[in-house]
Formats: sequence, C-alpha cells, structure tokens
Amino acid sequence: MAAVSNLIRMMPAFTALAVCWSDSRPLAAAVPLVTKVVVDGREVPVQPAGDGRPAVRLPVGARRLEIHVAEGAAGAVARATGEAAGGGHRLRYRLEGIDEQWRDGPAHARALLQFYDSAGDTIDNLDTGMHGESVDWRGEPERSGFRPYRLEAVAPPLADRVTVNFLSHGGNELVGIVGVDEIELAIAKKPTGGPTAEPTRHRLVIDHPPGGAHPRATPTGWTRRGSRGDMALVGIGPQPEPHPILVLFDDDPRRYGNWSLMERVPVEPGDRVSLTWKAAHSLGVGGAIVAVYDRLEAGSYWFRAGLFHPGGGPTGAETSLAIEVFVPWHRRSWVWAAAFALLAGPAVAVARSLAIRRIQRRLDEVERAHALERERTRIARDLHDEVGAGLTEIAMQNFWVYREMAGTAPPATLERVERARQSAVDLVRSVDAIVWAVNPANDTLDRFVPYLTHAVEQFLDAAGVRARLDVPDEVPPVAIEGAMRHSLFRIVREAVNNAVKHGRPQHVGLAIRVAGSRLTIEVEDDGVGIDPQEAAAAAGERSGLENMRRRSEELGGRCIVAARPAGGTIVSVEVPLPTAVVQESRP
Repeated sequence: MAAVSNLIRMMPAFTALAVCWSDSRPLAAAVPLVTKVVVDGREVPVQPAGDGRPAVRLPVGARRLEIHVAEGAAGAVARATGEAAGGGHRLRYRLEGIDEQWRDGPAHARALLQFYDSAGDTIDNLDTGMHGESVDWRGEPERSGFRPYRLEAVAPPLADRVTVNFLSHGGNELVGIVGVDEIELAIAKKPTGGPTAEPTRHRLVIDHPPGGAHPRATPTGWTRRGSRGDMALVGIGPQPEPHPILVLFDDDPRRYGNWSLMERVPVEPGDRVSLTWKAAHSLGVGGAIVAVYDRLEAGSYWFRAGLFHPGGGPTGAETSLAIEVFVPWHRRSWVWAAAFALLAGPAVAVARSLAIRRIQRRLDEVERAHALERERTRIARDLHDEVGAGLTEIAMQNFWVYREMAGTAPPATLERVERARQSAVDLVRSVDAIVWAVNPANDTLDRFVPYLTHAVEQFLDAAGVRARLDVPDEVPPVAIEGAMRHSLFRIVREAVNNAVKHGRPQHVGLAIRVAGSRLTIEVEDDGVGIDPQEAAAAAGERSGLENMRRRSEELGGRCIVAARPAGGTIVSVEVPLPTAVVQESRP
C-alpha cells in the first residue's frame, strides 16, 4: 500500500509527461507540404484553383493517384525537395468524401524475443508488430484501453538464454506512443513423449523505481536502449489500481527507443517460448508519406494533410489540395448525344439496307431449299413410276417365262430365269428404298423408324426368322438428311442380312433408342455367334462389317460388333443426331 501511495503522490510528474505528448499547440516552425502528385506513374502539375488553393485535375478512369507529402519549414513552397524537417510530428491525411477519419502511413512498433547462446552471443531474433492505432485510444496510454498481444516461438538450436525487448522501430520512420503492461514470459519444455509439463511462468513486473516515481525512472530489471534511450519512459496505469507501465514516446522519425529486459531467462533448444502483454498505442509516420487512391469517380475532392503530435493530437499545421476528377470531352454524354444525332440518319439507312439484304438472302436460301425439295420429289416420282415400274414388269415377264418353260426347259435354264426374276425383285426393293430416302417428305426420324422396322420385319419374314422389336412408342420428329437415313438403313440391312446368312438364328431383335442428341440402333440374334478374330480379319478385307463401321464413322458415330454372353451376336450403332431442333411432321 505504501508503494501505491507513493505513486499517487507522484501523479503530478506523470501529468506533466501527459501534457508533453498530448499538447495540441501548433508549431509555426513546421508545415506539411505537397511535394509531388503522380497519376498512373506520371507526375502531373499542381496549379492554383479559383480560391487560390493548389489544385490537381485528372481524368476519370485514372487507375492510381499518389500524393507525396513531407514535413518542411515554414515559408517553403510546395514541390520542395521532400526532405522531412524531423520536428517530431506525425503526418496524417484524409480525402474528404472518401476517408471518414485521418489516415496514417504504415507504421508498427515491435515486441522482440532475443535468443543467446552459452557464450552470450545473439543467435536469433523473433518479433511481432503492433500496428496503427489501438481500439479505445484516447490520446495517451494512461487514459486508453489496453488490448492483449501474444508472441510464440521455439527456441533455436544452441539457444541458452532469452530476453524481451519493446522497440519503437519497425523498419520505417515511426512517430507515436506505445504503452505496455502485464508482461509475462512462459517457457514450456520440449516434449519428450511423457506427460506435458506445465510451463514455467516469469511475470516481468514493472515495479516502483527505487529512486522515486518519475517518467525517466528505471524499473528494476529493465534498461533503456535504442538510438535514443530517452524515448523509453515510465507511465502510470490507473487500473485496477495505479501502477507503473512501460512507455515508448517516439517523436523522431529517424531514431527509436527500446525497453529491454536485463535478465536473460534460461531456455533449451526446442522449448516453446510464449510472450504475452497488453498494449495501447497510436503509431504513424513522420518525415514524409505517400497517400494513394485508386480509381476515383468523377467529382470534386478536397485532400488535407496535417502535422500531429506523436499521440495523434493535431498541431494545427495543415495544407490542402483541391482535386477534380473530370470526364474527358469524348466521354461526355452530350458529345455522344450530338454524335448520335448526326449519325442516326445514315446509320438507320445503312441498317435498313443491311436488313433488307439479309432478308433477301434468307428468302433466296428458302427458295433454293424449296427448289431442291421439289427436285427431290420429282426424282423420287420418276424413279418410282419409270424405273420401279420397269423392273416390276421385268420381274413379271420372267415369272411368266419360268411358268411357260417349266417341264420343257432344262433345269439349269429354269434356274437362271428364276435368278433373273429374283434379281429384278431385289432391284425393285432397292429402288423402293432409294425412292423413300430421296423423298423429302421422309426427312424426319419419326418417319424413318416405322419404315426401318417394316423393312426388317419383311426381310425376316421372308427368311423364316422371327423378329423382336423394341421401339419407343413416341419418336421425336427430329430432322435428319436423306444421306443419313440411307446410311443407317444400309447398316441395319447389312447387320440383319449377316445375322440370317451366317448366324442361322431363330430370333433377330431390333432395338432403337433416342437419348438427348444420340441415336442408338442395336441388332442382336441368338445364332451361332461370331469369332472376334474372324470379324477383325473380315474387316481388314473391306467386307460388310468394314462397310458398316465406315458408314458409322462418316456419320460421326461408331459401330461395335460383339458376341452375346448367351450366344449369338450383337451389332450396336450409335450416331449423333445432326440437330436438336424438332420440326413439324410432314403429312
């Protein structure tokens, strides 16, 4: 209690220190200066606006705006050398309309674990940063809220000791204040496979200095280091009761302070070292900063840069820059409206002419398509009426010749007459198939499937083989060309003919499936089957199997011939449908 009473009695000394780092009186000897403005990597001139303030204009769409600000002497002009005056001020900036608060350049203080070997030489440093301004900062550590921090490390090889440092140095021109409290160092031994031992905890107490409570007193076990040791001060934390805290008051962007623990705590390689503490801080940059803004929208802005005390309080020294983001003339709406008005008439005329030409080309294409269909219809009619009728007459004449010569002509002669009649009948069927394929009225899948199944049934019935059909109840009227129908018909007829001729089956099945844009046709029989090696050899001789495969490949599909597990052969043909457009069925 006596120590607490002494601290309370010495509060005026700490109050004087608080005034030192929260003083907001302006210093006329230093002012912020805009030294350079860069747009997309190119420096642009700074010109006076109508009210006398400096101004910058840049086009909308500029990717990056950089404003360079430096602390300079009073009376200096903008665009000076950019050398910082080093007067112990923080440079902060904001762009009205964009930034809600003052912004700092990137700056951070550090907490550092320093490891030594048994000879006392430094072998490793591990650190973490404290950035920007902590939550609930109120101008000085004594009145601010502290937040917890943690730094964890593994003791490196050869490590024998470790110590703790708090530095106002993070590799930049830092200006600011850091308050540190409740410091603890915990060391957990390297796991050895047994139960995990509790870590050894070292509470690094900041005690009441023996020489009395004063900002420049030195707590037991701590020492000041850094390029400016007088930046390391002692403050008073009021909660939970008044007690000393470590403070780093950095008012020089080129130098730094350091509170260092004098004790070197024993460690062994592989130990886990944890440093915990609480801190309140406000950190910024002095000397010079660069404010960066990306892709500003069109409009007028007001950029402000000011000098602030290390704790964030304003000094009153400030400069400003008017910024106008304008729309280039060729991107303004009235220019486009005028251009549209000038070009609308000719553009409409050109568009109308092009539309008429497109319509005329389309009409010509439709007319050519209709003419082609009329020609195909004529060819189909002529084939049926002339070639088909002529072949039918030849078949009938051969039949009557056969009947008249029966019993009188030699058997070989009768056999030749019968073969001639049968050839004529086969030609009639072929002509009928060609006529059906040529007729444009049959250019849909729903017309092709009934014709194919009827032709297969007729062929199998004449051969004395029973047919099994597996056909969808509804076939989509997808448009298919005559060449495709003809190739598919020839493939199926060849497969059925091979089944009857070589397999000697009792049943032959025909299955047709339509799935999306794929058409699958399967012909299977329960005959003697097919040897894969014989099928491959026959394919090399361009037999019927080779023709089936070739026709399938020409249609963009494939044909697979394989033996059925239960005996017999299965021929599977899968081809893509040429279009997914469903057309109306023709009468």
